[in-house]
Amino acid sequence: MNPTSRIILVTCLFAVVTAAPQPNQERPEDPEPGLSVTTCGGNMDVSSASIEFQLGGSIRADMRCVWIVQAPYNVQRFTLVSSGLKETDGLYITQSTPGQNVTLNTRSVMITLIVGHEPSLGFKMEYYASGSPVSPDITSHAIFSTAKGNLTYPSNGGNYRNDEIALFPIAPSVPGQPTVRITRVDVESGSSCQFDSVRIYNWFEDDYLQVAIFCAYTIPTSVTLQDGAGVVFFSSDFSVTRTGFDFEYE
Repeated sequence: MNPTSRIILVTCLFAVVTAAPQPNQERPEDPEPGLSVTTCGGNMDVSSASIEFQLGGSIRADMRCVWIVQAPYNVQRFTLVSSGLKETDGLYITQSTPGQNVTLNTRSVMITLIVGHEPSLGFKMEYYASGSPVSPDITSHAIFSTAKGNLTYPSNGGNYRNDEIALFPIAPSVPGQPTVRITRVDVESGSSCQFDSVRIYNWFEDDYLQVAIFCAYTIPTSVTLQDGAGVVFFSSDFSVTRTGFDFEYE
């Protein structure tokens, strides 16, 4: 993956998205959302949910929010029920496998809200999972929404595990341009970091673009998230584990 490769593969900008449930599913959709989320960002490890962020209210200019969905079934359907977002705003759905439909054949999805330079109004989005049971594909995740923060991974002080995928979106609720600094690296080495790696993605022109990849003991240069959002992404292969990495941002 080169320095400009992308983590986002499905983008839905500010549009009402609906799709009929898939036929002959092993597990049908819930009749109504089982969870309601009203915060700027959050984790949803359930089969259905409603995101109601500032519905009927105002959202500040340049706001960034990230929600991570890990549903227990392999098909997810998204519907934007109500929206006061403007044409200069974006509501994006990101999945980990290619596709162009709003019915996604994947368990894990990242939803990103990017508000333009003027205040906007809120929205309501629902998702429903159905189909076959699936195991988690993201082994660890955390959303950073404060003005500054830090992470030691893994947090227990031991080695990370084989076959990990860890996802750490950074989207401070107070608009700004945080700088991400990697302060420690101990990750399996490879000539192109093809075994285990840490990657940094920067939100740029409606997409998450990879701006850094590193492994071994190499500490990369700092990365400024100029549009206010980004992702630190870690993956490991099936052998050789080490003590991981630390990062901070402010």
